[in-house]
Amino acid sequence: MDVPVISRVKTPPGLGKSFWLAAFLLLCVELALHSESVMHRYRSVFAVGRAIDKLHYVEREPPQVLFLGNSRTDNGIDPRAVSHVLGRPDSYGFNLGLPGANLLIFHGIVSRLAARGALGKDGIHTVVLGLDESALQEDNSLGYVDFLANRSALWSYGRYQDWLGSYLRLWSYSANLRELREPDKLIRFVEASTRQIDPIGGAAAAHLGYRAGFGAAQNQAQVVRQENDAQQPPAPGVEVFLWRTVDVLQARGVRVFVTVPPLRDRTSAYFDIGPAAAPYRALLARLRQRGVVVLRPPTGYTPAEFINAGHLNDSGAQRYSQEVGRELMALGVR
Repeated sequence: MDVPVISRVKTPPGLGKSFWLAAFLLLCVELALHSESVMHRYRSVFAVGRAIDKLHYVEREPPQVLFLGNSRTDNGIDPRAVSHVLGRPDSYGFNLGLPGANLLIFHGIVSRLAARGALGKDGIHTVVLGLDESALQEDNSLGYVDFLANRSALWSYGRYQDWLGSYLRLWSYSANLRELREPDKLIRFVEASTRQIDPIGGAAAAHLGYRAGFGAAQNQAQVVRQENDAQQPPAPGVEVFLWRTVDVLQARGVRVFVTVPPLRDRTSAYFDIGPAAAPYRALLARLRQRGVVVLRPPTGYTPAEFINAGHLNDSGAQRYSQEVGRELMALGVR
């Protein structure tokens, strides 16, 4: 009887040991990008890591007043200065401003805090939302959407690429990872791999989220983009997340205020009387109809109080924080 010969299966070209090693390493990187502890480790390297540092602090020690916005809030409001005006302890407020963030991110953060029971009477009872024109524009240059946006909301509004990117982060976050080719960033990455390094401006607990006078850390491309966004109407696909954010907050009894940070060279589109700014004025009117209190526009700031066209230095931030505190006190926030 003939015995059948079992031939050895040959590995197709390119599928040798080196291929499987590369696949294993890529899988490890993908899994690492899904670990908040890993991203937090590199908070001095990636903006997402600093965002997680701030968010973890708020989840551990929820303040009563939360300031939420982008870089203009990040370095524009000192929670301690606001708390002192209100006659409250330093820990009364926290600044969760994230450079480059828009309403998709604000909504994702608020949804996450709601799911953890951090919103409401016994937690965060007041949210002050810092709005500028760029908060209503499409932007994911720092990769926040992949980590912080609400996945179910992304799917509901047909943002399927963003939804997929939140699962395949090695693909969606690749542009940020490529920045490690820059020598300075690579050095910080290596240093952060061997020891704990806080981001520029300090850890979240150091100044309750506030980052003072960070001119050297300001991304100039981001500054230019923010100014260019001022010429564009709100993006419909982003604006919808503003209303969802307000819905989540008000459903949990959180008082919502809006403040528009001061600018050096122009009037914010939210208060501009020109025809091009009409969509932003309409947006403020709709916010008021929804029960959101819009604080008075800040005026009278001098160029010496700014780092650049859109960002206050520490002197300007202290003044702005005290003004916000006085308005909140006049409106019954204690």
